[in-house]
Order: sequence, then C-alpha cells, then structure tokens
Amino acid sequence: MIKVITFDLDDTLWAINPVIEKANQRMLEWMNQHAPKFGQTYDDYGINQLRDEVMADKPHLKHDLSQIRVALIQLGLSRCGYQDAHTLANQAFTVYFAARNDVELFAGTQAQLSALKKKYQVGALTNGNADLAQVGIDHLFDFYFNSAQIGVSKPHPKFFAKALEHTGLHAETFIHIGDHPEHDIAGAQAAGMRTIWMNPEQKTWPNGQPRACAEIQHLDQLSSAVAVIHGH
Repeated sequence: MIKVITFDLDDTLWAINPVIEKANQRMLEWMNQHAPKFGQTYDDYGINQLRDEVMADKPHLKHDLSQIRVALIQLGLSRCGYQDAHTLANQAFTVYFAARNDVELFAGTQAQLSALKKKYQVGALTNGNADLAQVGIDHLFDFYFNSAQIGVSKPHPKFFAKALEHTGLHAETFIHIGDHPEHDIAGAQAAGMRTIWMNPEQKTWPNGQPRACAEIQHLDQLSSAVAVIHGH
C-alpha cells in the first residue's frame, strides 16, 4: 500500500531554466547599482567559470548550490577589487535567491499536491536549493530534503535512505515523481520505491534503463497514475 509521495522540484513542479535566467538577470541588475565592475567583468560564461573554479577549489561545497553561489559571487567581487566583497556577495545572493524562488508552477501543481496530501505523506527530495516557503507551497509538504542537508545528491542511495529513515516506512510504500531518468527514476528504483516519470517535453526514455511505473506529461495526470500504482 502506498503511504508516501515524494517529488523532485526543479523541472518536475516548475521549469527551472527560465527561473535561473531571471535570477541571474536580477542579480546583475543589482550589481550594476551596487558593484558595477562585476557586471562589466563577468557575463554568464564568466559566472559559470567562477562557479567551476569554486567547485574545484572547494569540493566540500559540491552539493550546496547556495554556498557555491555565494562563494563565486564573492570571488568575482574580490577580483574586481571590492574590499567589502563578503557583505556585497551576501546581499547579491539575497536578490538572486528571491528571484530563484519566484517560480511559475506547472498547471495543476497546487491542486494535485492538496489532493494527495489528504491521503498520503508528501515530501520533496531535490538536488536544488529551492525554498518551499519562499515559493509558497511549504504547507503542502510534510518533509523536505535537499542535497546540501544530506551531503550527497540524487541518485546517491543515502539521499533516498534519508526519506525512508525520516518516515520510518518501507520503500515499497513510496512513489517518487521526478523528471530525471537517472537522478530520480533510477535512484528511487534502486532504493526499492515505485516511480513516476514527469516528462512534459515528451523526451525519449534512455535505452537499457528500466522504465518508471508510469509516465505523465502534465501534473493533471498525476492522481490517476498514483491511483493505478496504489491499486496494484
């Protein structure tokens, strides 16, 4: 019997690429006012290079996207000659993070989560750094784990084990919903969970990989897919 429904967040409940583009834009607009040399020095490519440098230099931050972002901003500001790079970096990150959580939920998200929460525990398991309170849907979840908290990223077994430990329930009582064939579906399958592939762009399933229990293109299809799995 199914008792717990867990969700990936980015590209499962909302599209992430336009959100990150907007967040970078808002951050650079803020920089133009408060630290203009940063925007004059670094474009998107330059920011990505800073990120790669931080990840190489500070591998312990690998799973903490927020700390990586703060560190790369601070590194760039320092190289631009700003003495108060630490303070400025934290202020710039606050602007970035607010925009990063200003997401447009896929149609049906709130209704589906509300309906599922009446019957099941609902959790979020994400490699990203979304803040459910800032997104405005934290009341629809019973628990939330991200890679920064756990110190590993999906599909690592420890990530899914954390959800099992938290609920005290067996893997076969879980359905995990996500967009990524490896991180979400293969990771949850390895833990013994049932799975639903969220595939809004109707991508082709990777050859040789065991399929999810169900595939949906829209969240409106979710309750039906859960009901079928629950009934088996």
